[in-house]
Amino acid sequence: MPKTTLYQALKRSGLFSSKQELAKAVSKGLVELDGKVTRTLQFQFDPSKKKVIYDGKEVTEVSKKYYVINKPVAYSCQRNDKYPNIVNLIDVKDRIKNSLFPIGRLDIPTTGLLIITNDGELSKKLTDPKNKVEKNYWVLTKKQITEDQINKLQQGVTIKVENKNYKTLPAKAKFLKPHELELTITEGKYRQVRKMLEAVNNRVMALRRDSISNLKLKNYNISEGQWKEIEEKEIKKFI
Repeated sequence: MPKTTLYQALKRSGLFSSKQELAKAVSKGLVELDGKVTRTLQFQFDPSKKKVIYDGKEVTEVSKKYYVINKPVAYSCQRNDKYPNIVNLIDVKDRIKNSLFPIGRLDIPTTGLLIITNDGELSKKLTDPKNKVEKNYWVLTKKQITEDQINKLQQGVTIKVENKNYKTLPAKAKFLKPHELELTITEGKYRQVRKMLEAVNNRVMALRRDSISNLKLKNYNISEGQWKEIEEKEIKKFI
């Protein structure tokens, strides 16, 4: 079994509602590994060989859970933001909810498909740039879309990433209407689609993610704010 960190093991237990609460329990010496108090969140160990004890009881993982949700505007993919967290829309027991996180992020004004899970391996697979997982977006633009803009998006454009120039990988860009575009990218830089449109002298007015790999939002018939639990075999059939 691959090694994990103490933080990951405690996060997957669903016993803590926030990273701060988890870190506080560790710093107070309430967490042990095989009887030894451990205060290092990034301590690595083999969970098949060592038991994690919290407040005198053995810690176990919540079973793997998978949800698709149609993210509405004004919800955040980060905890402790000024906006409500997207995970809070999933109506499940607290211990399950505490273990969940969205795979990747959509910014506050963006809507559409999100996968919410507690499966860290799936998250790594979908977010690792080397895997080039396609994410498809519907884009409403401020200015009319030109053929030149389409060509530039397809070739890759230069955007700012952490205050440095970054050339995006070639994208798939399809003209839909004068102000509507279908854009497919294989990266996930912060606000990437918005920055790409700015790089071709346009602006995003509305943005919706319609698919991740072959997992399509339209197949679930869920309105903004609605969600659906799916089985592991179903999600891995499409991803």
